[in-house]
Amino acid sequence: MLAGSWRKLLPIAALVALPVALAACASGNLLKRAETDRSIITGSVSSATMMTPMTASITDEETIRNAVTSVDPNALGSNGLAWTNPTTGATGQITGLTEFQDNGHLCRRFSTSMARFDGVGLYRGEACLQNSGGWQLRAFVSS
Repeated sequence: MLAGSWRKLLPIAALVALPVALAACASGNLLKRAETDRSIITGSVSSATMMTPMTASITDEETIRNAVTSVDPNALGSNGLAWTNPTTGATGQITGLTEFQDNGHLCRRFSTSMARFDGVGLYRGEACLQNSGGWQLRAFVSS
């Protein structure tokens, strides 16, 4: 009688064991793959595409220089001039913009706030028109 029970259970056991065996073969050794295959990591950014704080600083300074030199200081109201750098996400407000002459060069002195990924700061700067016709940021220091 016992042998007859096994004969009835054998097809059911085969039906249960077959999918389990196929799944194990298809998956390989998942634990070993997770330990050695670094390509499956998500959310990582290669170092080649990351913007360093120094790169962001230069880009923000250029944005501020362009804002300072593209507006008429006499027409600037007491609220100042807002600026945004979409590349870095930095924003700020330029105030106290004045013009002066330095050795025959037109210059502009200003103050600005800067809010970016590493905090908020206040800065003083100076941009001067060069003989070539381009503006150069001669000073940009934390206040």
